[in-house]
Amino acid sequence: MSFNLCESNVKNVSVVHDSTKSKMEFDSQENYVVTEIVPETSSNHSVTTILGYCKRKMLNPYLRILSFMGLRPLVNIQENSPILELINCLYIVILIFFMVLGYILQYMSCFRRDRGFWYNIPHSNLYGTKNNDEKAIQENICYGSTIFSFILPSSLHFVAYIHAIYTLRCSDDDQLPVLMERVILASSNLSNGFVVQKKLMKTLWIFIVISMIWMLMSCISIASMITEGNIDFRWIPSERSNILDTTLKVLLVVSILWHDMVEAIIISNYCLQSQLLMSYVFFLRERLLQHAIEPIKWMREIEEFKKMLQYLNSEVAKSVSLFTLINISYALSGLLWLFKLDFVDKETLPIFGISVLIILLWFSIAIIPLVQAIRLTNACERLKEVGQAVRVRPFVHSGTPGSELDSVLLYTSSLKIHAILYGNRITGSLFCFCFVIACIIVMVLGMCHYLSF
Repeated sequence: MSFNLCESNVKNVSVVHDSTKSKMEFDSQENYVVTEIVPETSSNHSVTTILGYCKRKMLNPYLRILSFMGLRPLVNIQENSPILELINCLYIVILIFFMVLGYILQYMSCFRRDRGFWYNIPHSNLYGTKNNDEKAIQENICYGSTIFSFILPSSLHFVAYIHAIYTLRCSDDDQLPVLMERVILASSNLSNGFVVQKKLMKTLWIFIVISMIWMLMSCISIASMITEGNIDFRWIPSERSNILDTTLKVLLVVSILWHDMVEAIIISNYCLQSQLLMSYVFFLRERLLQHAIEPIKWMREIEEFKKMLQYLNSEVAKSVSLFTLINISYALSGLLWLFKLDFVDKETLPIFGISVLIILLWFSIAIIPLVQAIRLTNACERLKEVGQAVRVRPFVHSGTPGSELDSVLLYTSSLKIHAILYGNRITGSLFCFCFVIACIIVMVLGMCHYLSF
């Protein structure tokens, strides 16, 4: 089911849904306008009104963001149009070229995402050395392992982006709009459906706002590091013109910001779909408990949910897993460097406040998808208990044959649904176990004098 189908079915009719009647009229451009909402017994609005509101206020703007990031076609092709197809192909080629250029500029400037620049400040011993020999500076500007510091993280980041493009664009992924529509429809028959729908929209916007704040803080940290010292670029003479120097710095900042935008949007897409699936589970559970749906139809809805969950686990989660792997590596590497446990990089020193901010940013964007996966798994576990809850409510399901209730009980108890990242089931107990192990490692390092405060 799609939004277009819902809109086409209501173009010339009035919509009446349960306890609410919405009178609708259409202008010359065939757009419907709600002129009056007359509640009969509650404050619920019509399903079509809610769907239209969600599409205008949340879904369409977010899909335009995905198109801008290259994750969906830039121009929607209604018919076979070679020109529009060429525009879409050229746009994605430009974005990929810009991504690769960003990786090259990071290596040229020796900018590491986990700690920042290796600065050349001849007259200060805050960063680097006082060696004024240009040849020595060019040789030592990027010390350490090139593979682990630049090539491997950039390659994993690029592969994650390409996989996200394939998943969200080349495979004609429409799960987000379809999932949102199913969630709204599933909540429409609940006693407090309109309230939970509004709460859901606010929650989805919170994830989008958080991703924007993360990108803003990342941009601030990069801009702050740019102004701390003189940046040398490999293969570029240090006595270059001011125009070239400014151009390289601007390209570096914009490309790094673009990398962060791509990652934040892809991870937010996973979080949005996880939140919608959690809400879908909750609404389906409440509909069965309130006897707003027949058991057989309910089990069919669960099968549709399992397909969407499988798509999230097998397709969307792969690129998110790669990004999370890189982010955790950045966070831990930056933390060890902050505690002066890097035995090679002893010349660069942290920038007060900015280095801590970078580590917190990497930890936050790494933890958010893990938390969402844990919450989704917990929601799926609660779904297994609904069969028992229905069976012990004889008054709510008094008209339902006992054989159907037994079928629901057997069906729910045999469900195997959970969120998957890195090919493994993500649960709160697993997360707590990893956290305890990390705390033990930190304590042991401190007792063995590897950490000092």
